[in-house]
Amino acid sequence: MRASHTALTAITITTLVGCSQPQSASSTSSKSADVSAQVFKQPAYCSASDTSQTIGAETKVSKIADGFVFVEGAVWSDKSHSFYFSEMNFDGPQQNGPEAKIHQLVLPDQMSVFIEHSGSNGLAIDNHSLLAATHDNQSLSRYDLNDKTRTIILTDINGKHFNSPNDLTVSSQGDIYFTDPNWQLGERENQTGVTGVYWRKPDGSVELIDGTRENPNGISLSPDEKTLYVGDKNGEILQYQRHADGSIGDKSAFTFVQEPDGMAVDCAGNLYITSHTPGILHVVNPQGHELAQINVATKLTNAAFGGEDHKTLLLTAGGAIYRLQSPIPGYPY
Repeated sequence: MRASHTALTAITITTLVGCSQPQSASSTSSKSADVSAQVFKQPAYCSASDTSQTIGAETKVSKIADGFVFVEGAVWSDKSHSFYFSEMNFDGPQQNGPEAKIHQLVLPDQMSVFIEHSGSNGLAIDNHSLLAATHDNQSLSRYDLNDKTRTIILTDINGKHFNSPNDLTVSSQGDIYFTDPNWQLGERENQTGVTGVYWRKPDGSVELIDGTRENPNGISLSPDEKTLYVGDKNGEILQYQRHADGSIGDKSAFTFVQEPDGMAVDCAGNLYITSHTPGILHVVNPQGHELAQINVATKLTNAAFGGEDHKTLLLTAGGAIYRLQSPIPGYPY
C-alpha cells in the first residue's frame, strides 16, 4: 500500500512578466564560444568522492512504496533534504493531459503530497525552487519550496504554445534545457509543428535547439556541462556540444537504448538511462560504453540521485518508487 498522504492547501498561480512571449531563433545560436573557457565548479559531494568505482548489474533494487497511478520526474532537494516526484493519472480526463500531483519523500519512506494539482511531469531543482515541465498549461513552472506558490516562467515560442513539456535540466548558469513531445498534448493543437528540444535562456528568451526529433524525452547535462544528452522515442541517445555561453552546437549519436525515458548522471559522468517497457536501467560511461544493466520494473520512467551523501538513486516505475545505493554520488535530476 502507498504511505498515507497529508492534504495541503491550494496553490497560487502567477505568471512571470516578460516570459510568456519569449524571443526565438530559427536554429542554434550563431554566437561562437570556446567550450574550454566555460567556468564550472563541481559540487562538494562530487569533488570529494571516489569516482573510480563502478556500479554492477548485481546491485540490489528495493521498493519504497507502491499504489500510485503512474509516477515520473524524480528530483532531490538539499534545501528540504527530500525527494520529489510527479504522479500522473491517465485514468481520468485527458483534454489537457493527465491530472498530476507532486509528492515529497523524506527517506527512508515518509511520504506526503506536496502539490495537489501540479500538472507536472519531469522535475528539476535550482537554488531557489522546484522547476517543473507542466503539461496542464503547456509550460515550464516554478514552485516555491516554502509556500508552494506556482510561477509560470515559459509558455510559448513566437506566440505558439508548446505541446506538453516533458523533462528538463538546468545548468549552473541558469540555462533550462527541456524536451517537448506530444504525449500529454490531449485534445490541443500542436502549434509549433514540431516535437522539439529547447533552450530557455537566463534572460527569459527561448530558442529551438532541435526540431527533428520524433518525440524527445529524457534530457541531462554532463558534470562539466559541456555535453547535453537527449533521448528520443526511436531509441537514439544523442549528445550535443554545449558552449560556454549556454548555446548548443553539433550533435552526434551517443548510444542506443530501447524506449529511453528519463536519465540521471553521476559524478564520474556515467549516464543512467531508464528503458521504459523493459524496465531496465542502463549505465553508460562518458565514452558510450555500457557498464551495467540493472533490472528494476516495467514502465521505468526516471531516476535521480539524492540522500545526504547523494548516493541514493531514486527510481520511478509504473505505480511504484524504488531505490538503489550507488558507490558513486550523483546529481539531483
